[in-house]
Amino acid sequence: MLKLTAIAGSLLLALTLAVPVAAQTSPWMVNNIYYDPVGAAGFQSITGMAPDPVSHEIYVLDAARHSIDVIDSAGFPRFSFTHWITDAQTKQRIAGEPNAIAITPAGEIFITDFFSRTIDVLNIRGEVLEQIDILVCAGWQDISLRPEKLGVDSAGWLYASVAGDRAGVIRRLASGGPCEVFIDAASEKIECITGMSVAPDGRVAVLDYKGTPAVRIYNPTGQLSVSFGGHEVAGADLSYPASLLFAEDGTFWVADALRQAVKHYAADGKYLGYIGGYGQAPGNLRYPSALSGNGVDNIFVAERVGRRVQEYVLPGVLAKADRAGSQPVAADPETEK
Repeated sequence: MLKLTAIAGSLLLALTLAVPVAAQTSPWMVNNIYYDPVGAAGFQSITGMAPDPVSHEIYVLDAARHSIDVIDSAGFPRFSFTHWITDAQTKQRIAGEPNAIAITPAGEIFITDFFSRTIDVLNIRGEVLEQIDILVCAGWQDISLRPEKLGVDSAGWLYASVAGDRAGVIRRLASGGPCEVFIDAASEKIECITGMSVAPDGRVAVLDYKGTPAVRIYNPTGQLSVSFGGHEVAGADLSYPASLLFAEDGTFWVADALRQAVKHYAADGKYLGYIGGYGQAPGNLRYPSALSGNGVDNIFVAERVGRRVQEYVLPGVLAKADRAGSQPVAADPETEK
């Protein structure tokens, strides 16, 4: 059963794992909260999320339940299926732990799994149509390596971040063909990739948990164009950048899994504010793990420990509502201590 909660208001919530920041994106409101996928007792550990660019359904990955859950554009659960993989040693079919997802306008679904060294191509029923060994394709065959985060651009390129003794970003056309190393972490002095996002125009964001800057944006040719964020206690800094959303207005939203916030940055990297704050109340966050939406009207935020997906409605939509004479109802839910 899907539970929907409509809460309106501008919430000023302090972060418990960092010095409180000086600015906040305001006003905003929480429109929907999704707790329970179809046929399940609830989310357990959300690791990834992506929209279907055609149907606008949201695919949510739950590693603990080995599943992929689909929520439609109206907020109702559509279906759920298990992600199966083949164990590399026993060759047995086992339930996997899906890590990341990307969906093309043609409906191709790409999945990485914590237990697999390949990228699975699925149909809408969750059946594996193809397995892409992007590591072998790129000549990165060390046994320690594994593809992790995924993204696709409007030109048809499929990107995969790689973790292990050698790290970076590899890409190939989603339709097939040769692979190429888009970013080599060692040469770029990237210490620990914890997230990667791809914009439709081919820009690629790499999130670094240890090194600085914490966020690096590369243009489609692999040249660094924007970078920002340290790992100190300042409001603009990021303790554990987990996911980045390219907003349609050119700004960036970054989920910080340790500061329990989603932070907003201008196109040049200037810090603008945040949404969130630690807690279980509507608008609070507990370890945000993935972002979706257009970043101007709304953002969907998945919480790995909070076990839910919240839809935040942003100032663009609220301004339209104000002009139409509709006023949000104030709310101030308590924050967990």
